[in-house]
Amino acid sequence: MEELQTNSDSILDRVLNQKQTQEIEHFNPDDTISTLLKSLASREEDILRRRYGLHGKTPETLEQIGEVYKVTRERIRQIESGAINKIRKVSEHSSQIQPIAEAVVNVISGHGGVMREENLLKQLLDIKDDQLTARSATLFIMKFLLQNRLKQFTISEDYYPAWQIKTAPLHLVNETILQAQEILRLENQPLKISELLQKIRETKFGTEHKFQLTDEAIISYIEISTHIAKNPYQEFGLAEWGTIIPKRMNDKIYLILKKAKKPLHFNEITKLINETKFDHRTAYPPTVHNELILNDRYVLVGRGIYALKEWGYKPGVVADILIDILKKADRPMKRSELVEEVLKQRLVKKNTIHLALTNKDKFKKLADGAFTLNVASKTN
Repeated sequence: MEELQTNSDSILDRVLNQKQTQEIEHFNPDDTISTLLKSLASREEDILRRRYGLHGKTPETLEQIGEVYKVTRERIRQIESGAINKIRKVSEHSSQIQPIAEAVVNVISGHGGVMREENLLKQLLDIKDDQLTARSATLFIMKFLLQNRLKQFTISEDYYPAWQIKTAPLHLVNETILQAQEILRLENQPLKISELLQKIRETKFGTEHKFQLTDEAIISYIEISTHIAKNPYQEFGLAEWGTIIPKRMNDKIYLILKKAKKPLHFNEITKLINETKFDHRTAYPPTVHNELILNDRYVLVGRGIYALKEWGYKPGVVADILIDILKKADRPMKRSELVEEVLKQRLVKKNTIHLALTNKDKFKKLADGAFTLNVASKTN
């Protein structure tokens, strides 16, 4: 019976996904707006196009439009308001609005009833060519022609611009965000979305609402919050963390090495920073190298090659590493043993290690060929 239910769910999911794909493929908000605007006088049409960016350009203010028509901003506002009312009446009898309404509502509903504006537009307009006009047209339709089904989500510094269907479970949205923030604070490190989803589901809140909190809903709710973000490696964390939104060069270097999981040359680190495009700024090798030298977070392990100190690498030259190894061993060690241990810490040639061992002030070679520390090195 359980297998039958799973298969039925799978078939239903495929049918719904196919329906949503078809709705998006036939999603033409700019064509719809152009048709609706034909019901207006030419000045009314021009004012709405300018005001809401429906002409493929940046929206203009009431003052800017007033200067064009040599009237006050209040007069432009009156014309704008009247034109919108006319379009609303025309749209009530338009067969073009219903498919758009269904596409928008279905996409938002599939994401828990609330969706970040940028993500919604990206999904709706993914296959469109004229993105700017289509974006403006979609927002206009959502704001003025779909008020009976949609409304803008709470506007505050805690949330990105978002839209909700009127029946959205807002208590789940806010609590999901709080749960995610608490989990991230406790973990104190970025998490992959699969890890964060699992930890949310393991909470009492997640268990109580497991049937409502789909993966899509949880992700959509989290992405509304300005306090949570994801880095270029698709890991979620608190927006204030440098490992999520790296602002300083040090943060970028750390993220690159952390992702690489191995020592890298400073030129390679620079290249990866620029390829990752953390922001619009270009990284340069001298700047990166200087940061690596000055910050004790990194350890030079070879010529121009750096590793994270947290990986267990010790700072210092080869002789310092040899001293540390012999102190920890608390016994004489063969040259081959020492070479093997040093190569775990440094990317150097064996001859470099052999040369360091010839320093008689620090190392003493025994009759059997093993090495021990000189008295002065033992006490330092």
